[in-house]
Amino acid sequence: MIMKPQHFLLTLLMLAGVGCSPTPQAEKRNEKTEHHAPANSIYYWKTVFDLNETEWNFLDEYHVKRIYLRLFDVVPADKSVKSDFDFEAVPNATIAFKDSVPENVEIIPVVYITIDALRQIVNSDKDYAGLIVERVINIADFHDLGHISEVQLDCDWTQQTQNGYFALCKSVKEKLEPYGIELSCTIRLWQLACACPPVDRGVLMLYNTGNVTNPNTLNSILDLDDVKSHLKDKNYGLPLDFAYPIFSWYVWFHDDAYRGLFHEMPTGELDEGDTLREERVTFEDLRSLDSLLRIKIYKSDFASVILYHLDSANLSNFSTDEIRQIYRFN
Repeated sequence: MIMKPQHFLLTLLMLAGVGCSPTPQAEKRNEKTEHHAPANSIYYWKTVFDLNETEWNFLDEYHVKRIYLRLFDVVPADKSVKSDFDFEAVPNATIAFKDSVPENVEIIPVVYITIDALRQIVNSDKDYAGLIVERVINIADFHDLGHISEVQLDCDWTQQTQNGYFALCKSVKEKLEPYGIELSCTIRLWQLACACPPVDRGVLMLYNTGNVTNPNTLNSILDLDDVKSHLKDKNYGLPLDFAYPIFSWYVWFHDDAYRGLFHEMPTGELDEGDTLREERVTFEDLRSLDSLLRIKIYKSDFASVILYHLDSANLSNFSTDEIRQIYRFN
């Protein structure tokens, strides 16, 4: 049994730290909005919005016009915690704001839905869709994120959960329509061979293409052979933008068994039998990827490049000239 929608909504809003009064988004629901012109874009995937000088300068120098901002995750409810309400999925890791968002940059709220949470909300898609949309709208208004023209769902759905996810997308899209807000979602490479989700557009995720847990994988972040194997000379049924990786990490194994990831070289933590596989993406990798997509994906010249993600350590992996070539609109 799921929590009654009005109770769940109250819980969501309390966690967001916002109220239930009419919102600026609601006041603009009858305005005609020009949606999604191609633009240099970037993801922000941290739990606190707090930009340092390098990151602020990056947005300005490279004319970044769109930030895909992860607002919160949807995860299964912890049944071991006593509660007055009985619900199956809850918001988690809601972003906090130490900085205001840039005034001249469009914010696209992103909601990450875990596969386990998706399984929990099957057949309750309309209820949860309403709760997700209300939470996004209230966070956007409370933190002055500007007029929202698009919301994105991020979920690594499977063939077994496709129907449930598509039902959720359909319901979220219907809940957004009165506000004049479009819905996008992330698309993994293997999903190009599946039916299209019922959304307005997609973002093709061109990272984490390989099996990170396999000790024989050369580079799980991006392997062009992995990408080529999924690209066909066909038109996908949604307009697509492209998400490119600029991050790096170290994959930790013990006797060829996967143990985890380090985002920096660890010191004093490795034991006998431990090995690290350094994975990073070069500028040449991204240039080759971009050329491949222009050939294989219909109308890809009109696609935006979205870098993952905004962090000064990631940005330092590329020179100024390389970033200018990776982005398409300078």
